[in-house]
Amino acid sequence: MIKQGEIAQCVGLWLAEGDNKSKSEITLTNNYPKIIVFFHNVINNLIVSQNLPRVYVYSSSEDQKPCLSIDVEHKYYIDKRANKPYFIYRIADVQNVKKWHEIIEKFKQKTEFYSFILQGFFAGEGNVKFIKKSRSRIIRISQGKQNSFLEKVLRYCDIKFKYSRKERTYVMTGRTTLERLCQLNISSLHGIKKRKLKNMMRTYKQYHYPRDFLKKKLYNYLKSTYTSSQLAEIFKRSHARITKILINLKKEGKIKNFRVRSKSYWIRLDKNTIIISKRKQEILNFLIIPKYTFEIANHLNVNWKAAYRRLKELEKLKLVKFNDDLWYKIKTSKEVKII
Repeated sequence: MIKQGEIAQCVGLWLAEGDNKSKSEITLTNNYPKIIVFFHNVINNLIVSQNLPRVYVYSSSEDQKPCLSIDVEHKYYIDKRANKPYFIYRIADVQNVKKWHEIIEKFKQKTEFYSFILQGFFAGEGNVKFIKKSRSRIIRISQGKQNSFLEKVLRYCDIKFKYSRKERTYVMTGRTTLERLCQLNISSLHGIKKRKLKNMMRTYKQYHYPRDFLKKKLYNYLKSTYTSSQLAEIFKRSHARITKILINLKKEGKIKNFRVRSKSYWIRLDKNTIIISKRKQEILNFLIIPKYTFEIANHLNVNWKAAYRRLKELEKLKLVKFNDDLWYKIKTSKEVKII
């Protein structure tokens, strides 16, 4: 079953580099085999044609005869200018060209698919340029002339851009813009471009926060429960750095951590929250009436010592108390969160 997002990606591919003027055939040109295969699979599910599609393969020598992993006729030609083989996918069918144009117009009106269309544009005509010496990082989308629809998509996706008439390309620079493009998963269709983009983004250094900025941000985040590993991922800092700040906040009496299944979960003290495991919750639910330790151990199907350790941990949290050989559940005003 073809997803709507995949159709939108093909719309972007075709708008970027397809033959938009022809009324008798649907064509797509690309030198990345997976793009042609992807386009074929989507189109084949959308359009039932009497005319079988063909793939025209152009390479610089007769020795190069790549074959795509789709069951369509391949025709081979020589193009001395080709640095690498490229493919032209073609379906000749007047009626289905009309249907395809209707699909194009339908998706151009749906802003919720603009990020997918942009992925198609980038897979078709996009490139990544990184100049190590000057640390210049650029994402470009080639277009022979300014494209009002592409500009509409870029603005909707909150992407800053400029069009270079000299280079006939849309240019996007700046860390905020490039990170936004990565959030939109712009390179999802093209493996080579994806690797280049990932390698380029790795050359950015970590953001440097002002003094105590990270500490304040962490404290604000801890209105909800997080582990130190989760916070390290969110703030793009080492686990050791995050842990050091958390320990300092704990020493200041601002946050508290709870151990659940060998992990520490952190939360602000003013949230008045206790964090426990599902096993401890099971014990609390069992203590509707006071129980002996061996009764709780039997209920949990564990030995006496294991049950006793869990009970002592609950006692420390002031959720149970021990009196006359029996364990009692204690009412609490705090929110008990189960993890």
